[in-house]
Amino acid sequence: MNLASPIFTGSGGTITSWEVDPALPTGISLDSSSGEISGTPTVLSTLTTYTIYANNTGGSSTTTIDFTVIDEVPYALFYSGSPYTYTKGIAITDVTPSSLGGDVVTWSIAPNLPTGLSIDAATGTISGTPNILSTVTTYTVTATNSGGSDTITIDITVNDVIPSISYSGSPFTETKGQS
Repeated sequence: MNLASPIFTGSGGTITSWEVDPALPTGISLDSSSGEISGTPTVLSTLTTYTIYANNTGGSSTTTIDFTVIDEVPYALFYSGSPYTYTKGIAITDVTPSSLGGDVVTWSIAPNLPTGLSIDAATGTISGTPNILSTVTTYTVTATNSGGSDTITIDITVNDVIPSISYSGSPFTETKGQS
């Protein structure tokens, strides 16, 4: 996204040159002959105050401006495969999200995942081995960076292990009326 040039007003003598201190964030520049600030920021920058100097043969005049460069908000979060149905005591295949927009700095989930499952706060990957039963539950996953956050919901169920049964002695032959 291109920077919308700040509008400046002034009076007095003709300005012959412009300067800024400290240097503006990477990708943003001050035109030394017109005073126009323009560009596309390419790195994140915390709130910083910049002094702008308008110069002519009579001296300099200054003003300050503040810039913060934040990341694009993450959006279009996606976990392939939801809803998820897992089995108690069996490790799940890691589930990794995707997103568009700015890089996600932190991932979180609410409510807490079933015991044994966890979310990696740096990658958003859900992994582990569930060790409790859980009926279908909707979880809200949040992806956050300096620009803001976005959320997605996923459903997870943890079922018990399917029982295994067998009878020995089959086939059975029984007599009617006898135990």
